[in-house]
This record gives sequence, structure tokens and C-alpha cells, in this order.
Amino acid sequence: MKSVRIIFTLSSIGVVVSLGVVAYFMFLGPDRLMFSGKSLTEMLQDGTLLGLLAIPVVLIIIGVSLLPFLRIIFPVEIKNGVTAQAKVIKVWDTGVSINDNPQVGLLLEVSPPGGNSFQTEAKTVVSRLNAALVQPGITAEVKYDPEKPRRLQILTLNIQDDAPSNATARMEELNELYDKGLITKEEYQQKREEILRAV
Repeated sequence: MKSVRIIFTLSSIGVVVSLGVVAYFMFLGPDRLMFSGKSLTEMLQDGTLLGLLAIPVVLIIIGVSLLPFLRIIFPVEIKNGVTAQAKVIKVWDTGVSINDNPQVGLLLEVSPPGGNSFQTEAKTVVSRLNAALVQPGITAEVKYDPEKPRRLQILTLNIQDDAPSNATARMEELNELYDKGLITKEEYQQKREEILRAV
């Protein structure tokens, strides 16, 4: 996630610098737009105003298109949130990936301390190496807004694989990921050792 934030920050800086260069040539460069002595109608006819409108329109389009990714990368902190345990009831793929790690949707049954349990949905990014282990029945630590319980963030997913019988399936999946080039040799070796240690 840290590398995604770095890439996103560098991309944002690139967009700002590009727009700055465009603005420089529009207003200060040798072929800059001329406004003096022109009426509004003349500026509309010769396209001067279109050039001026291009910058805010591009900024709005970029902002709207990046908003979903901003929420994934920089989730809004829930103030006065309550930490609770939750059980995963259902899992689905959202079709979104960050750094080749899938974002999954979860139906959770949250058990607040001293309160009634409730169900809600949430999304989180999981490592592609552990994606197969995110199954109904695992638990999670969550933080939710007591005034709006449906507003919730997943702090950790308690992925445990104590069953030795599952080691073969995990090894096959790991080999498949490596054969397809979806993980590096280092990631393959690290996960292989984890699977073998768990047997």
C-alpha cells in the first residue's frame, strides 16, 4: 500500500507540473493568449475562453476519476470509532486491484462490546498471496462509527490456516501464481516456507 501511495503522489505531482507548464505557455509564453482590447464575444469566437476553461475542466475530470482511488488509498479516519470483532459471512471480488492485490467485498457480522450484533458490508485490499484464505468464517477486527454503525473500516483480517489438509491446495495455488508471473521468486519462496511451516 505504501508503494501505491508513492506512485499516486508522484502521479499527482506530474499532473500539477504538466498543468503548470500549460498555464505558463498560455499566459506567459511567447504564444500566450492576448486579452487586452477584446470583448467577451471576440474571445469566444477566437477560442481564447476555451483555452481558459480547459484547465479547470481537466482538473475536475481528473479529480472525479481519482476520487474512488483516493478513498481506497487514503481512507477517512473514523473519529471516536469503536473497535469490535466481526465475522465474515460472505466474500466477493470487486474487480478492483491495487498493485496486483485484489480488493474484496465482505459481508460482516459485527459484535460490538456490550451491544447487539449487526451486519454490514465493507471493502478491503488483501495480499494476492492470501486472497484464497479470505473465506466466510474468518474473523476481523473493525472500527465503526457508533452514530452510523454502517460506516466501518477493517483494521485486520485474522487469516489463519491451521489445517494441514489445506497445504496442498495452497501450494498448488502458489505454483499457479508463480507460473503465470503474478508473483516474484522472492514472494514465492517466502510464501512456500510459510505454508511448509504451517504443516
